[in-house]
Amino acid sequence: MSQQDALTSLLSANAHKLLRNDLPTPLYHQMFSLLRDRILSGEIARGMRIPTEFDLADSFGVSRITAKRALDELAAEGLVERRRGKGTHVIHRSRPKPMHSPLTGLIETLEVMAEHTRVKMLQFRRAVPPEPIRALFDTGPREPLVQAIRLRLRNDTPLGYYVSWTRTDNDEVFNEARLANTARLTLFKEMGIALKQVEQVLSAVNADAVAALHLKVEPGTALLALERRSYDAEGQLVDLLNIQYRPDQFTYQMTLDMESDIQAQG
Repeated sequence: MSQQDALTSLLSANAHKLLRNDLPTPLYHQMFSLLRDRILSGEIARGMRIPTEFDLADSFGVSRITAKRALDELAAEGLVERRRGKGTHVIHRSRPKPMHSPLTGLIETLEVMAEHTRVKMLQFRRAVPPEPIRALFDTGPREPLVQAIRLRLRNDTPLGYYVSWTRTDNDEVFNEARLANTARLTLFKEMGIALKQVEQVLSAVNADAVAALHLKVEPGTALLALERRSYDAEGQLVDLLNIQYRPDQFTYQMTLDMESDIQAQG
């Protein structure tokens, strides 16, 4: 169903059948739940206008006061914004549910990439990170982390600009030379750090002056951005990695085995 169809269905001739007087749940809350579910699912998207109190009341066969209370509840939940003379608009941005995949597959993928590319280390140091990074790691204002800035190349062509912060005191394993030639998750295994969860977020960004210089693209060029957060068994953030890829040199492919997924869920 399209976003406009989702709105149209709210005013359909059968809309009143969606509410039930024989339930203990008040009618306003039933209306609120119907609208909320459509907003959270993305059927009614951010920026779209919700029908007026009068239109909703007429469509659902309820009083205007009931319709008003349903819209007020949506506003209280931060899903819509109500303005006199401008109506009610959705302000919630729907986000897709995260997809989960085995950590072993991620490690294998990174090891293959390490074998077929090379890394140029631009900076490797132990330093106190800026406040936003400290907040993620929950570290003090004087506690240092390891920062590494790297450029990954394939056949001397840059494909990724890497900036990472890592919580470790093991200089014997996690050092400049090893990081330049070994996948970081492999180094974590060698240090005895058992990663329980890795979160990845893909997005698109415009290259700033520094990234553009190293990736040999024009500033403002669209890049594929990946943020990876790695957590240990205690739920503590161990590693924060931000990568900017040239889209002409890197693609992100995912294959879903539907039969395996169904068996795992069953």
